[in-house]
Amino acid sequence: MMTSGSTRLQAAKRPPFIVRAIRALWRLATDRSYRNVMWALWFRPEAVFQPINYTAPNRYPRIFRFVQSNLGADSEVRILSFGCSTGDEVFSLRQYFPRAAIKGIDINPANIAACKRDARKGRDDAVAFDVASSTGSEPAGTYDAIFCMAVLRHGSLARPGVTCCDHLIRFSDFAATVADFNRCLKPGGFLAIVHSNFRFGDTATSAVFEPVLKRRPSRDTPLFGPDNIRLPAPDGNVDVVFRKRL
Repeated sequence: MMTSGSTRLQAAKRPPFIVRAIRALWRLATDRSYRNVMWALWFRPEAVFQPINYTAPNRYPRIFRFVQSNLGADSEVRILSFGCSTGDEVFSLRQYFPRAAIKGIDINPANIAACKRDARKGRDDAVAFDVASSTGSEPAGTYDAIFCMAVLRHGSLARPGVTCCDHLIRFSDFAATVADFNRCLKPGGFLAIVHSNFRFGDTATSAVFEPVLKRRPSRDTPLFGPDNIRLPAPDGNVDVVFRKRL
């Protein structure tokens, strides 16, 4: 238990407000990743789920290999990375699908600017990026695979005591998002949804898909039901990759 004396001691150790403000301004000016995150937190653009910008190369090798084994490494497929952040997922997918046309979309314009800068360095004409909050502008029946990894979630929902999610994200928005994924996918196409605060199986859209791969759930991503109320932690693995029925 923290005493009032220890609380005062901690407060005394904190830098003055002006110092903290200067540090924050300096970080905004020099740290692109931090600047992109703060943009999402401050402006709360419509339809945003995950405001945090974390990404890393080849984060989901088992899932990438599974889809690769089904579509074929040398096939000329079309792939969408939804919420691509600064592009690590797209550039990783290129290693698995060297002949694919791969597109990344993200709601944050600064993220997409970073993606395009890196894409120009690689001179890869089959990689494209666009600013978008949804797949609404994508043509129907276009993609052989859509990857939505750690996007349909909000990190603050993992805090102790959180029992509902609709103050941050809503199941209805999740359901609308995956319904449009279905519109964009070809029959037989693959949909990967990982680290989501909602279950794809709870949506009407799931009726036209079959689950084909499971994964251990993340303790940092609690699940919420269609009523936006927190669900008990799952007992076993959860479905993360789905194939659209032919």
